[in-house]
Amino acid sequence: MVAIVIDDEVLAVEHISRLLEKAGFTVYAFTNPLEALENEILKSADVFYLDIEMPEISGLKLAEKIHTLNMDCEVVFITGHNQYALEAFDVNAIDYLLKPVTPVQVERSIKRIVKRRGDKAPYQESVRNDKKRVHVTLFGKTSVYTDEEDKNIRFMTVKVAELFCFMLLQKEDAQISKWKLIDEIWPDKDVNKGSINLRSTISRLNKTFREKDIQISLKSARNGYQLEVNEDIEVDAFLLRHIADKNYILTEDNLMYFEMVILKYNDMFLEDYDSEWCEMYKTLYHRYFKMAVKKLMEYYKRGQQDTLRILNIIEWLVRFEPYEEEIRELVLTLYHGSYGRATAVKYYEDYEKLLKKDLDMEPGEKLKRLYQTLLQES
Repeated sequence: MVAIVIDDEVLAVEHISRLLEKAGFTVYAFTNPLEALENEILKSADVFYLDIEMPEISGLKLAEKIHTLNMDCEVVFITGHNQYALEAFDVNAIDYLLKPVTPVQVERSIKRIVKRRGDKAPYQESVRNDKKRVHVTLFGKTSVYTDEEDKNIRFMTVKVAELFCFMLLQKEDAQISKWKLIDEIWPDKDVNKGSINLRSTISRLNKTFREKDIQISLKSARNGYQLEVNEDIEVDAFLLRHIADKNYILTEDNLMYFEMVILKYNDMFLEDYDSEWCEMYKTLYHRYFKMAVKKLMEYYKRGQQDTLRILNIIEWLVRFEPYEEEIRELVLTLYHGSYGRATAVKYYEDYEKLLKKDLDMEPGEKLKRLYQTLLQES
């Protein structure tokens, strides 16, 4: 099967092309959409991966032109902003991927293509085994889904979901006593009622996964209960913990993955629960987030990445760390270097007002000195 990737960002083209080639596709890649339109291969290609935001022509317009040349093709759109989703599906796109694009997203799009095209698509899965790929989101509302089924699994009650999250966050193969579970999940219940609630919740948790044919269960162990996971499981919080580790080195090769993991931190950790046990984990994983952000900022300072891309990512991160002045220093420098003195002045003054309003404070001395230095260089 032939796939064509068109994106004006070289790294994005290479990244997606590698993933498609690994899955068994013949791939043609272009960074210039107008050049791609002149190539005869467009008329026979099976699927197109198109960046929406390109300077020569938008991906949406490009898709319309491609369809006039090749009616029997599928289109997958790629972009850094989700506001184009409805427009993308208006031109019959089969999928829509948000940057930074992950292997999971590409895998999902390929499966949709296979389902749509049937025997026309001799797809070879990159990983073949009997285990399901289970994705768990702990940032924001808890969600669990598999590659085979995009829809979130519905837990019967909030306590079922909370018990699953609690056990998932314990050390691997940890055995948690019945009494600890009751104390943490049902602190307001006496032993008898707590025991009844625990048994009922465990039964519902196991039933939920069993009905979805997912091999995850909470089982009785010698010293209490233990979560058994016999699937390939990806937990957003664990990915963040991994990249925040001091032994994880950020490089050009893993930059897109690193950014993707950080961008999963899009809401409060364990947002659905207000139990006391959650507070420690909320603090811990926000610390991991700050460590990862610091690592990313240091990398940006050393590298020569696209300024607009960096600013888009950083401005998103600032929502969670609005008073982190190391981030503000980098943004101020980028604004000054790319957009000039007036933009830098406005950015600094807006931050100055925010600090005064929220904390009744002034910017730190290091940020002040940087600001004065930039003004003198203008």
